Amino acid sequence: MTQELIVATFKDLDVAERAARDFRNFEIGDGDFKIESGVMVQKDVAGKLTVIEKYTQPFWGAVIGAITGGLIGLLGGPVGVIAGLTVGAGAGLAGHAAEAILDSKLTKSISDELLPGSVALILEVKEPPLFEVENVVLGYGGKPFHQSLAW
Repeated sequence: MTQELIVATFKDLDVAERAARDFRNFEIGDGDFKIESGVMVQKDVAGKLTVIEKYTQPFWGAVIGAITGGLIGLLGGPVGVIAGLTVGAGAGLAGHAAEAILDSKLTKSISDELLPGSVALILEVKEPPLFEVENVVLGYGGKPFHQSLAW
């Protein structure tokens, strides 16, 4: 079973919302594709990431995967308990786990792309159809990133 981290950056919240709905609909319609955890974050002018709860909990529940939580920390946001959401197993080690697993070039590329006002959709998924994922992201003018989470 393939597990991937998928990050998609978008210029604004409206576009990110539409892409998130497409991913959710695709998950419901495809028997293999499964979103294990998902979160939407927005970067403010000070460079801090904020979890957009309205487009996180209703879509993917209240638990954020450890890698996702660690990535949020690496990109300038909080780790551990995030605005009522709980980082999955290993919350205290989320940042260290993310650093150990994630490619540093990938993290830097995401950070460089995530400009003030922009939004990132961060998903941990099983059996991702990467061609379709990229089509959704590029169709909305976003920038897709992905990395295998096989360790």
